[in-house]
Amino acid sequence: MTYENDSPAPEVVFVPAGEGISLLVPEEPSPESVGGAEPAQYTYTFMVTTDQAGRALAVVDTVVPARGGPPEHVHDDTDESFYVLSGEFEVRAGERSFVMKPGDYALVPRGTAHVWRNSGDEAGRMIRIYTPGGHERFFFAVSKLA
Repeated sequence: MTYENDSPAPEVVFVPAGEGISLLVPEEPSPESVGGAEPAQYTYTFMVTTDQAGRALAVVDTVVPARGGPPEHVHDDTDESFYVLSGEFEVRAGERSFVMKPGDYALVPRGTAHVWRNSGDEAGRMIRIYTPGGHERFFFAVSKLA
């Protein structure tokens, strides 16, 4: 069986805790960094990739150091969902700003400028879901295996 665009049909995926494809992802240094500081390394563990899910989605378990987060950006081809597991994250998406705490969920539709930041003093963790999948290929290109 195949899906549209001749992609193979997805199979059941089970990823035990502590497994997945873990990457060390460099984030751009903040404007406050001193003297060309190296970018922070975040741990992104991909639980499901677009290839495993018939292009439907990608799921990433994201560990973000205190005060870390990407610069403002836009995804033109995918929606991004956030589900916070630990810590607090400040989010600005389109005209909205809010703080996400454990158990909170947000959806940022494609084409919406957004930025998120761990606002706590310790590492925070969230699950992010890209629909459709494919955006994770960017991270595979700019990162190294953890």
